Amino acid sequence: MTPKGTPDDEPRDDLPEEESADRTQVFSRDTERPAPPPAGIADLTMSDFSRSAMTGETAGSAEDEPEHAPGNAGGEDEDADRTRVQPVPAPTPSPEHDAPLPPLPPPPWAQQTPEEPQAAPAPEAPAPPAPSPQPPVPQFPAPQPPAPQPPAPQPPAPQLPAPRPPAPEPFPWAQEIPEAPRPPTPAPFPYAQEIPDAPKPPAPAPEPFPWAQEIPGQAPPPPQASAPPPFPWAQEVPGAAAGGPPPAGALAAGPPPVAPPPAVEEPWRNAPAPKRKRVNKKILFGGIGGIAAAALIAAGGVVLLGRGDDSGGGSSSARLAGGLFPMDPAARSDGRDQELTGVAVAGSTVVAVGGEADPGHYRGVFLVSADGGRTFATAEVKGINGGEPGPTEVPRAVAGGPGGWVAIGSRPAGGVVWTSQDGRTWQRQPDEAGDVFGPGNRVTRVIRTDKGFLAIGEHSRKRDFTDSVPATWLSADGVRWDALTGEQVGIQIRGKVVLEEVASSGSVILLESAHTPKPGKPSFRRAWRSTDGGRTWSPAKIPAPKGTYGMMVGGGPAGLVAVREVKSGKSTYGQIYTSKDAAGWQTGGRLKPSGYQRVQQLLGTDSGYAGIVQRGRDLLISRSADGKSWRDAGSLPTASGRALLGAAAGGGHTVLVGRDPGNGDLNALLAVRDQRGTEVPVDPFKIPGAFRKDQAVAGVAVNPNGTQAVAVGSTGGDAAIWTSPDGSAWNRARFSGGLSRPALQRLTSVAAGGAGWLAVGDSGGAPRGPLVLTSADGNVWKPADIDPVFERKGSQALSTYGAAAGPPGYVVVGDDGPSGAIWFSPDLRTWQRGGGVGRNDLTAEANGNRWVRAAAGGSFGFVAVGGMLDPKAAGARRPAVWTSADGKKWRLQQLQLPAGLSQGSLTYVAAKGNVLVAVGDAVGTSGPIVLGFVSNDGGRTWRETKLPPPGSGPLARATAVMAGSGGFVVAGTSGSDVVAWTSPDGTSWEAETPGGDALSGPGEQEITGLASFKDGVLGVGRSVTGGGEQPVLWRRD
Repeated sequence: MTPKGTPDDEPRDDLPEEESADRTQVFSRDTERPAPPPAGIADLTMSDFSRSAMTGETAGSAEDEPEHAPGNAGGEDEDADRTRVQPVPAPTPSPEHDAPLPPLPPPPWAQQTPEEPQAAPAPEAPAPPAPSPQPPVPQFPAPQPPAPQPPAPQPPAPQLPAPRPPAPEPFPWAQEIPEAPRPPTPAPFPYAQEIPDAPKPPAPAPEPFPWAQEIPGQAPPPPQASAPPPFPWAQEVPGAAAGGPPPAGALAAGPPPVAPPPAVEEPWRNAPAPKRKRVNKKILFGGIGGIAAAALIAAGGVVLLGRGDDSGGGSSSARLAGGLFPMDPAARSDGRDQELTGVAVAGSTVVAVGGEADPGHYRGVFLVSADGGRTFATAEVKGINGGEPGPTEVPRAVAGGPGGWVAIGSRPAGGVVWTSQDGRTWQRQPDEAGDVFGPGNRVTRVIRTDKGFLAIGEHSRKRDFTDSVPATWLSADGVRWDALTGEQVGIQIRGKVVLEEVASSGSVILLESAHTPKPGKPSFRRAWRSTDGGRTWSPAKIPAPKGTYGMMVGGGPAGLVAVREVKSGKSTYGQIYTSKDAAGWQTGGRLKPSGYQRVQQLLGTDSGYAGIVQRGRDLLISRSADGKSWRDAGSLPTASGRALLGAAAGGGHTVLVGRDPGNGDLNALLAVRDQRGTEVPVDPFKIPGAFRKDQAVAGVAVNPNGTQAVAVGSTGGDAAIWTSPDGSAWNRARFSGGLSRPALQRLTSVAAGGAGWLAVGDSGGAPRGPLVLTSADGNVWKPADIDPVFERKGSQALSTYGAAAGPPGYVVVGDDGPSGAIWFSPDLRTWQRGGGVGRNDLTAEANGNRWVRAAAGGSFGFVAVGGMLDPKAAGARRPAVWTSADGKKWRLQQLQLPAGLSQGSLTYVAAKGNVLVAVGDAVGTSGPIVLGFVSNDGGRTWRETKLPPPGSGPLARATAVMAGSGGFVVAGTSGSDVVAWTSPDGTSWEAETPGGDALSGPGEQEITGLASFKDGVLGVGRSVTGGGEQPVLWRRD
């Protein structure tokens, strides 16, 4: 609806830019930030998730600029630094990024999502696959450097809880795994042991997606896309591709107790909290070659799987192994990036939301306080069917009140919505509820109104936000939303318009917008009021006396409030205006504390107002009961790298959230001040289950003679390697000269051959870089990626996902922007970049990205698997195989998708002699399915091999593949259960469901690395529950 009028003499924005190396960053939608490169969570780090790509040029038209506007007219937007929920930039297009495919299951825990290639001019293509938790639209691991929102970035990995004593395997921190009798058979891993009847043992296949691990009897499985880039400044927002909370706990007490907040009617808190219901734990096998809980036994050429036995009494056992894989005693950080991006207050209930990221995933966090912010606990979050929350679904904005609460966030292919009656227990709504916030939409703020909820943000038809228009979303219950974009919003649209802030009081809503009629000219602000929940708007004429500039609005139960900046001589202050209905305004007092620079945000409280004021060395909280007299109510010191992302006031407390710099990582900021300005001691890292330390074991391999096992992963954000002579006792390996790098690192794949050991992974940073290490004995390691051949060119990500060994030497596979990348070494000392036989065998062509995820070696040379975008099929994902006799020259072969499938790609491969099995995922008419191919001639020709559905359970996905003397084993998940398929020849398969507390039950479990060792199977992975995360060690003798 067209507005009834336009404000007169609206002052333009005109604020001097004040930046300082040590000032706290306060972001606004119109502050442009670098776009996130990641393709999947696996390729993103916290920095990427919090980076916003807000666009809002400053411009204005002469007729709209009052002549009394002070100062340098073309100045920076008045609230460019103001605190607000940052929208996250849309992910770069990835292979099937925009394909309207059915959502995939949550991505494997350690699986790295293919980064989205940044080049190869291609139309918006669907994102590559990856059983993705985040994406609503099937997000598949597609190679794509940062952009491909493939299968969905990989799920976040929770932190492990502290070790506990023996019992029902609490997260045992160091328990010895009983040895079970070892039956003779399974030939040791390909390269680590001689396989009967095989002239030359096959080399370990490259790790599957992210968390590569060696597959018994074969090269390590294909690596999966790893987590998103560092936490730059863009958090993912609905509409941008881009996880789930744990248990709760109380906060340590601080100085003298604070008086309880005034009583406020909160009917929703009176009802008893629902009983937490035990849910099936979701088992995730990080996209890496390995199957947890699957034992390979040679018996008449048939592979048999044993069931897990956590009691240790059987021949198969899976153990929580946090104490078996030592942490680095010198670690200075927890190795994860955390941030809180939104906060809301209703009475004495406070809810803060955000996320936590590591090199393998990103997960959501919900914190709740029932006493006004004095103590916090983790809220209970339930998945769609009452199960565990999706690992890569992250809340970004939150709002609530007596009628209920809502949180809006993102997943790989779109938005996510959670609702709650009391702020303590949250229910994830079906994908349909969040689809309205999908690609091309960004939500920057959500509030509670008398009609329900109102969210504001922007919409882009191109999905790159170069053509963005304002957008609002209205809902009566937080589940069904109506979207209004552009002129539909109901305010005057001329030039560039950005919705900056919104607040409500009673039945009136006050909206602030920034207008830039003409590029290159100053912008100005306008205010609008609505009395019908935001469906129609009329101008709210806030006084604009001569000498004032800029504007900011806020409000709450006590009324609505606005501020205009005033520059008088050498002094600057904020002039306050208050209103009950946004129609008539009264002049209030002045916000003019010592050191005043500008007002960052205005908040409404139950009994008045609060303002966040930027000063030279801190952010001051100022409170007022009537808008006329203001008093200091505490401050937050500024600090280098500190970012304030949200604020809320109520119950006598002011709560500030954001992120702080740590020792090489980012930490969540949660600061509380009472009405007297006293700091309320709150440490987010002492809230049980809120944030977790990095301790991941992602891959494992065995040396050629079968005497030593090596496991790789990360602790404290640094690469970590452990060795073991028996698979039970593990010792940390050493790095020659140390291995210190600025970003979070994680090794995901390891392989062994005649010249020694090779391990690869993610070196973190943005854009992502390679991590390649070598060792002669597995005990002392040195970096190989210092070789110029691994040098990244330009701003494109250069990723390493998998490693493999074979008769010719060793190969590392990954991506170089939109192209596939392979490196070869005959001896682990000299390296060269592999090339394609044809011009575009590895190099991307227009609309035809390539990505390589895993490799296997054998007498045939090497075979690598991954995917490509097919320009002839509108950029749909297609399975791809590369073959090479020497590791230097590679020939591409695009495999034909079986009938009934619309797209798919490969992520794991294993070899037994000249027989190879490659698996991945595809999209069929009923959703995602396991895609399998088999070759009997060393990779020259391939045919489909069908893995039967695991009973009547939900759709399945593959997470790893291995080969041994008895045949092949493919591991995967079906709903929340781990499943495994076995085959003696790669053609006929049988499905089974392994069991065991460390591999099933509440929470999420996955086995991401597998190797044949000591006449048995050795697997590593992790278990994540509401109480924490811990490595899992699995043995099958």
